[in-house]
Amino acid sequence: MCFRQLRARCGLARALLQRSSAMEGIVTARQTNRITAPARPRTAPALALPKVLLCDLDGTLIDTMPVLADLATEVMVGMYGIPDVLGRELYLATCGLPFIAQLEEIFPGDARNREASNLFESGKPLRCGSARMPAETRATLVELQGRCVRIAVSSNNGRANVEAFARNADFPFDLVMGYGNGLAKGRPHVQMVERVFGVGRGEMLFVGDSLHDGEIAALEGLPFVGLAGTFSKESFVLRFPGLPVVHRFAELLDLFAGEPAALAANS
Repeated sequence: MCFRQLRARCGLARALLQRSSAMEGIVTARQTNRITAPARPRTAPALALPKVLLCDLDGTLIDTMPVLADLATEVMVGMYGIPDVLGRELYLATCGLPFIAQLEEIFPGDARNREASNLFESGKPLRCGSARMPAETRATLVELQGRCVRIAVSSNNGRANVEAFARNADFPFDLVMGYGNGLAKGRPHVQMVERVFGVGRGEMLFVGDSLHDGEIAALEGLPFVGLAGTFSKESFVLRFPGLPVVHRFAELLDLFAGEPAALAANS
């Protein structure tokens, strides 16, 4: 694919990102939202408490998207010779897919895609292996699990990486699902949840930070909450009008019907 064709292919992704916010400063804005934003007052409940909460991993439970974007950009610049700004935009615009699928979206049929994917996947453990959930994210999961919500990880990161995260997370996840051996975020993970917990799709809730996560939820008939950061709240609202969007994982607790989790735990 020539550079002119590549730029044309990226037009839609770039327009979406520019509508929401300039790419420069996304990492800073994300960190500000996660670390320094004041606690918000509880709002009117909007969702029924799910029986199973499916959580995306990178960018949702752990703030690894900036690191992964750096790694993906380095791989694409080195392998395909594209400008680093464009590489980063392309990675973020297609995030939520396995990296090999992202490459096929960006460089369809390119013989270098498998080698580039291998470079990316082999670089993940060193860069992201020490990532841990923020304390308020873990506390939110503890509260929800105390209200009999099963907590599942649904990620397109490799299974070995996802399982390593879960082992080191200091939290007893009920189910951990990554990419590989026939599993992937979307229908294979949803069907696994149905088998393991015997619940219907309307009894699940999927939370993720990418527009692709929202598309998976729509395709599979899952209730969905977007987590702004990788994409702005405005991007989620434009793509999925009427669906809830939060800026911090802990704000999920504001969305559920019934008494607040802390009160329920003490009753």
